[in-house]
Amino acid sequence: MKALNRLLTVLILLISVNLAAGAQGNGGIQLLPEEKVSKLLPATVFLDGENPPTQARNTFLAQMPNGKLLLFTMIDTTGYSAAYQEKYIGAFLAQSAFKLGSATLQPGAYGFGRKKSSADSVTFFLYDIGGNKVAEVPTQKQEDLRPLKVVQLTVEKDGSARFYLGPYYASISAAP
Repeated sequence: MKALNRLLTVLILLISVNLAAGAQGNGGIQLLPEEKVSKLLPATVFLDGENPPTQARNTFLAQMPNGKLLLFTMIDTTGYSAAYQEKYIGAFLAQSAFKLGSATLQPGAYGFGRKKSSADSVTFFLYDIGGNKVAEVPTQKQEDLRPLKVVQLTVEKDGSARFYLGPYYASISAAP
């Protein structure tokens, strides 16, 4: 009986390792638990000469296929200038290159904003920490997204991922 239990345990471990290797091999992104987020989330983010506080409740952490991390957090710009509030709503902190929509971004810190393009589209704008625009990413709208959250990352079984602000999204993937 003990030998059978050991055999079953080994088989389960091998299957788990093979499934994990398969997800890593197909470019899969994994959403990490809140405990990990709380350990890594900085209290503030340095963007364009300012240090706005992060919002723990509106943060996610993803592990890229290469094992590196991608953290997104909304920021609190209360008390900052109207121009600053319009430009920045969040930040990406990336250990490795990634793609947001068609834009490829290198490892680093990026400020993030959005602007409504039409009734069904929003454009995401990314800025380096010096405030220079590095990318514009058009989005798509998903009307039936439930639950609707301020920010979220969804990961499908095939490892593909979408970054959402409300109902507007762009794909996220590992950069080649």
